[in-house]
Amino acid sequence: AEYLPYTGITPVVEAEDQPRLGAGLSRTGQLNDEAMEQALQSLTRMRELCRQHRAEQIAAVATAAVREARNGEEFATKVRRLGIPLRILSPEEEAELAYRAATHYFPGEGRTVVADIGGRSLELVVARDGRIQLAESLPLGAVRLAELNLPLRDLRERIGVQLRQVIPGEEWTGSRVIGSGGTFA
Repeated sequence: AEYLPYTGITPVVEAEDQPRLGAGLSRTGQLNDEAMEQALQSLTRMRELCRQHRAEQIAAVATAAVREARNGEEFATKVRRLGIPLRILSPEEEAELAYRAATHYFPGEGRTVVADIGGRSLELVVARDGRIQLAESLPLGAVRLAELNLPLRDLRERIGVQLRQVIPGEEWTGSRVIGSGGTFA
């Protein structure tokens, strides 16, 4: 991306990959070797894409899978050995960045709920007129939920219980909802 003071951040090129780094984490508590290798290959491709476009700085962030894994720091070290600075985001930072990215692409006023579904977590941000009033990271990521192998009815109930504990009920009925993350793509 390019940053100019008068226009802000403008993407130069967009690319994505979903290596499912957190696959199996619920069962083992660790990132598995195959998932780490896929993620490292993906990061290598992204680094090369950045170089092709003459990026002046390259950086990456890690989220819930790396935060939660017993070997998350080992993975972070491997990424840094590729020459890619990596920072492990806190749940709060992850939620705030999800909100900022979503509202950059979909600006608007009023009540807004941003739901960023990753593999391990759901970042849920509730805002009014651009002011964040609630930012939560919930254990409701797509990979985590799929690994539970629950019947759909039970899965919906589990998700509903957690959401109702966090979102102020009727106050947010009628809010603009922005979904982000690979699961929404």
